[in-house]
Amino acid sequence: MRKFKLKFKYDADDMNPKTLETDRPIKAGDAVELEDGFWYGVMEIRILKRHIQLILSKSSQSASEAKLVMKQLLSD
Repeated sequence: MRKFKLKFKYDADDMNPKTLETDRPIKAGDAVELEDGFWYGVMEIRILKRHIQLILSKSSQSASEAKLVMKQLLSD
């Protein structure tokens, strides 16, 4: 199980999950579902000294919507 720290680029809120634990590989461009029930696009992955951090886009209702929103935000 790999643990990622989360950074929300647009939907920053105290109620957002702080970490994600998963067995599956994650790359930039993927969509991930968090424990809050929303999907987020992985905009960037940063390798920090002690952690791997995922930079996430705006929340969405589905994986396909999360990927579309992320692409729109990256093209701005």
